[in-house]
Amino acid sequence: MLLLIASLFCAPDEGVRQVVAAVHEAAKENAAKPRNERLAGDALLDLYVRRACASGQPARAVVLGLAYALDRSNLLARTPFLGDTFKGLESADERAARLAVQGAPTLRGREDWLAHFTLSAALTVLAGEQAAELFGVQKEVADAKGKEKGQGSGFSFSDLAADFAGIAFARWLSGEKSKEAIEACKKSFKGDDFLHDLKELKEGLTWTEFEKTYGGVMDARFREECQKLRRRVQDCKGYRQD
Repeated sequence: MLLLIASLFCAPDEGVRQVVAAVHEAAKENAAKPRNERLAGDALLDLYVRRACASGQPARAVVLGLAYALDRSNLLARTPFLGDTFKGLESADERAARLAVQGAPTLRGREDWLAHFTLSAALTVLAGEQAAELFGVQKEVADAKGKEKGQGSGFSFSDLAADFAGIAFARWLSGEKSKEAIEACKKSFKGDDFLHDLKELKEGLTWTEFEKTYGGVMDARFREECQKLRRRVQDCKGYRQD
């Protein structure tokens, strides 16, 4: 078992480093433009994903490199087991220099949805879809229980949808048509094409509110809601490019 865990969370390969470098180069180019010409928000994310996919690296490196590069909180490097995967990618000074020009990319206008998307994508390539989904659900459960004590943001189905979107993106990018998928993203990636409109989804539920409506994470009502989210994600425009 220990050997299996070690094999999942190994030291970063050169491909991941190259993807981070590609994002950094794109960031420097963008920051050098006149202020009124610089990309920001969703458009900035689109630029970074396109450059990552243009780096010539395989899907695994693209997913992990993007997840690390776009993680301003350094959560990935600080998470047990995951930290070793990204150890040695860059020094503290190199990271600071990159973040100083990288700006604040978003997914459908929100940084938190981008964080859910990229983290779940990274977990998918490192540990599999089931583990990534479980992590996302448990995060929302913790937020719901925390809100009962005035310490959490509550259960968010929009956050969970962003998790599922990241899982689907990693699956698609590294699937049987990986080369075609990477080429499509290199040419025309747009975040909106891989995450549907989340405005109507419930957010901020306390654990009591969640249990009253959905019964719990093993309840059929909650599982059906998850299945609806998966179907909506898979129906996104980005997956119909082929």
